[in-house]
Formats: sequence, C-alpha cells, structure tokens
Amino acid sequence: MKKLSKEEAAKIGIIRQGRTTTVRVQLLQLDIGEAVIVEKGIDWKSKSPPYRIVNYLSKKTNLKFDSGLTPDKKGWIIKRTG
Repeated sequence: MKKLSKEEAAKIGIIRQGRTTTVRVQLLQLDIGEAVIVEKGIDWKSKSPPYRIVNYLSKKTNLKFDSGLTPDKKGWIIKRTG
C-alpha cells in the first residue's frame, strides 16, 4: 500500500464504475496548453484510435482538443486548446 500526499492525490484521477477509462480521466484533468501522449498497446489497446473519446468530450464538456499521431507513429498526442 502506498500513502499519497495531498498534491499527489490531487493529480491522480479516480476511475469509477462504468465506461470511464484512464485516457478519459487524464483528458478531463488537462489544463489549457497541456498535452497527453497515448501509447498504442500500453495506454490504448483498441484497434480504433482514441478520437471518439476526444470528440465526445469536446461535445459534452465544451473542452477543445487538438489531436494527431506522434512523429514516430507509436501513439497519439492530444492537446487541450480551450
């Protein structure tokens, strides 16, 4: 068991029951200008890219994201723009 400080606990998102994924939790915690790299096979195991989650969050939460492939094509970069 590991005890977390207040700062560490505030940074970690809690995944609840349902259709919540770690990628979704990380996207909701981004501030404007911050980005997340989602790696294929490690963070994202589906054949389809995570754009569906990005588009859904853009519509439902009024957050704006810019996303695309990483230069080495081993994952995706998702940046919050608004």
